[in-house]
Amino acid sequence: MKRFTSIGAVLVLITYLAGCSGSAGSSLPTTSSVAATGSGSSSPATSTKTTSGWLPAATTNVTKHTNDTLGGGLLGLVFGLLLGDATPVIGNLNVTSINLGIDAVNVVYQGQVTTIATYSTPYVVNVMANGGDPSSIGIGQLYSGNYDHIQFVVDTATSNIVANGTTMPIQFQVGKSTQSSANAGRGTTTSGNSTTVTMTVGGQFMLGSNPAASVMADFNAFESLGQNSSGQIVAQPALFAVATANAAEIQGQVLNANGQPVTNAVVVALNNYGRVANTVNTDVNGNFDLHAINAGTYQLVIYNNYTTASGQNIVASGADASQGASFQGPSVNATVGQITQAGTLND
Repeated sequence: MKRFTSIGAVLVLITYLAGCSGSAGSSLPTTSSVAATGSGSSSPATSTKTTSGWLPAATTNVTKHTNDTLGGGLLGLVFGLLLGDATPVIGNLNVTSINLGIDAVNVVYQGQVTTIATYSTPYVVNVMANGGDPSSIGIGQLYSGNYDHIQFVVDTATSNIVANGTTMPIQFQVGKSTQSSANAGRGTTTSGNSTTVTMTVGGQFMLGSNPAASVMADFNAFESLGQNSSGQIVAQPALFAVATANAAEIQGQVLNANGQPVTNAVVVALNNYGRVANTVNTDVNGNFDLHAINAGTYQLVIYNNYTTASGQNIVASGADASQGASFQGPSVNATVGQITQAGTLND
């Protein structure tokens, strides 16, 4: 299911920068994409990219935002950053926008921070703006060296969600650990204060011996955003980022024994090291779409009772009681640049 919105668009860019593991080195383009503004019942199969998928186009022009100020250590090539996400589950709220005010984007290598772009006024990205599809924030020039983390410096005053016709500020949690049942978001750290926060996400961003020219980032609003007892929107950021050139995607459907869809079951993709590659909840038709993951083999785990990184408890609707709180699904081999079908998962 789609997870990229205006805020998602910003995150998609991050994802493009972060996920490059396991792919062969390739030539860097002069431009990269981004727009400024149980077990499965069928064997996994690989399909080509469709318009409903999350995978970005192989080449898309991107222009540098007019307010960009470029940092040092840069080449003359454009560095593409995509960000996006789908509508999260936050209580009974009908969320229509998730806005992140970006002050700067940095890359980090062994603790050394290099600024790729800064903005004279916060660059507000609605990650839900393009129906959840990744959007480019058109940031600066390509960094010339290694990097193992990406940072988003966020202005809290211009970051908010719009739900039920009301604009609600986001209260970012700083220095706290994820509360996720699957430990999602463990690779994201958030620091700062009430005015500015810095979200840092790690990843493998080298393609052979070359730094990734574009990165797709997922804010994962489902994990990140919640509502406290006072009704305030809180954020425990759980970001996932991959190099565009090594991005893959897994789709499937969760049904119960009667063939009816299971809604809000949480599907978790674990890599070969048992770490969370990404998570997503099923929609009203039981469909799910795991994106912003590196090509590779993943074990799918399905949760009928799940706590998100922000502390929300999510209970699936329509699941068979016999499956319990969680169960192991199929192992799926996700192919780079394609949507891999996981088939039907029986819940």
